[in-house]
Amino acid sequence: MEEALARINELHLWDFEVARNENGTLLILGSNDFVYSHYLEAEFTGVTFTDVPQRFSHAEFRLGKDGAVWIRAEDQEYEIQATALAVRIGRVYYYKRE
Repeated sequence: MEEALARINELHLWDFEVARNENGTLLILGSNDFVYSHYLEAEFTGVTFTDVPQRFSHAEFRLGKDGAVWIRAEDQEYEIQATALAVRIGRVYYYKRE
């Protein structure tokens, strides 16, 4: 999981948004401009706890000593307790392209 978190941090994305938080799955999207597209999908599974807000910016992700994922964003810290993380990187456009 630590390598996946490092990949997220290397993208230097500005904005993050929770797309889904249900049935033990937390899907976080990341982008520098949500008007046109997103570039990151971070899907946490086996989630037993999270206090991540719906939207946050300029985040840094790290693995805590307790195995939880910690997110530092805008002088706040948030936690995700999950068993797995899948990271998908690539542009997903919100409009039809030719």
